[in-house]
Formats: sequence, C-alpha cells, structure tokens
Amino acid sequence: NLKPKKKDGFLKIISIFSFLGITLGVAILIIVMSVMNGFKTDLTKKILGLNPHIVIQSSDSKIEDDFEDLLIKKFENIRISKSFSGEGLVLNQDNAKGIIIKGIDVEKTENLSFLKKKMHKGNFKELKKNTAFIGAEMAFNLNLKVGDTLNLMSSAFVSTPLGSLPKQENFKVVGIFNTGFLEFDQNVVFLTVADALSIFNKGEEDINIEIYLKDPLEANKYKDKIQKINQNYFIYTWSDLNKSLFSAL
Repeated sequence: NLKPKKKDGFLKIISIFSFLGITLGVAILIIVMSVMNGFKTDLTKKILGLNPHIVIQSSDSKIEDDFEDLLIKKFENIRISKSFSGEGLVLNQDNAKGIIIKGIDVEKTENLSFLKKKMHKGNFKELKKNTAFIGAEMAFNLNLKVGDTLNLMSSAFVSTPLGSLPKQENFKVVGIFNTGFLEFDQNVVFLTVADALSIFNKGEEDINIEIYLKDPLEANKYKDKIQKINQNYFIYTWSDLNKSLFSAL
C-alpha cells in the first residue's frame, strides 16, 4: 500500500490522506497536551506562590517561639513566618464587597517573593501600620488607586452608645498587585499582622505559623511529621487551604 503499482495509483491517494490524517491528529494531540500542561504549571505556581504550603494553628494558646525553633532545627530548608486571616467587607462609597483580609509578616519578605514580583503599582517596602495592598481587579472595580483610603469592616463587634457595631478601620492603599489569578486579585487584601489582629480584635494567641517548602508537593509528609511533634495544633496543607478559600469566596 505504501508503494502501489502504477495500475493501483488510487491507493497512493489513500496512503497520502492516511498519513496526513495521522500526522494532523498527533500534532493536535501534542499541542493540546502542551497547552494544558502549561496552564496547569502556571496555575499551580500562582496558587503556591500566594499561599503558604503548610499552616499551623493553635486551638487555645499562643504558639511558643520554642516550637518554631524546634521546627527549624528538625526540618532543613523550611521557611517560617507568622500570619492571620479572616473574612470581612471592603466599603467604598456606595459599594460593599466581601473579601479575605490577610495579615502578613513584613519582616519575612523572602517568603513573599512571588507577591513582590507581581506588584503592579507601589512598593512592597511601604506596607506598614495602617496601610494595605489590594489586587488590580479590586482596584478597578472599586475605582481605587495608590494613595486612596480603603475602609475595611470585620466580623468583630465593638460596643458603642448605639449598641454593638461591626468594627471598621481605614487603611491607605500603598500597593496594587496583579497576579493574573482573578479570585485573588479581586478578593484578597493584605495588611500587616498587627493591623489584621487589631481589626478582628484578636491577640497574639491567634497568630498562625506559615511554613514554606522547597517542594510544595511534600506538604502532606511534613504535615504528618509536625503533627507527631505536637498534636494540640491544627495543621493544614496548601491543598486544604485552597478548598476553604474558594468555598469562602
């Protein structure tokens, strides 16, 4: 069939179309697989770049510094920082939007290298007391820019002559990030840990420990080992955190 005789010339046309069909089919398959793998890799990098790989929470007491030192000594190549997150509202003129408020440890900037690279406007070093970072989508939807004032409302209540009201605080927008991940860019606001604790009326005993690994896919292995060291803490991996984050959003 590959080399038909002259009298079987029609088979040559069939062979040509067969080769073209197989070639086209394999080429399309390779292209689709490459696009999907590239999309998966890019999405994974964004998720792992914005989220810690492991989070340790305490049930009723502060996580002691001795425990952090023990983790650093026991596990090599891990980076630790402190954080606190909660749900709240951002208020701007007649607009109100539900968001995730996250307090980050500005002293451990090496753990936030992904966010630093994705800064669209402003300077990462400007994140200090009473300042905030917002996403580009949120800035566009609420018509905010660097230097504007952002009003945040938390789920915590304060007593006033009019009764209990949700706690509100104003923050200056000092940076706008653009990760390319829509859910983060329009739903997450970054503050310092101290400001996040303040707006939720929380104390140091509510601070979480974030752990960053060289290989995020080994998070479950580290989780099991850390759980054996102290079973009084709640430990979550990055996959657990993303499930809870998207359910909240």
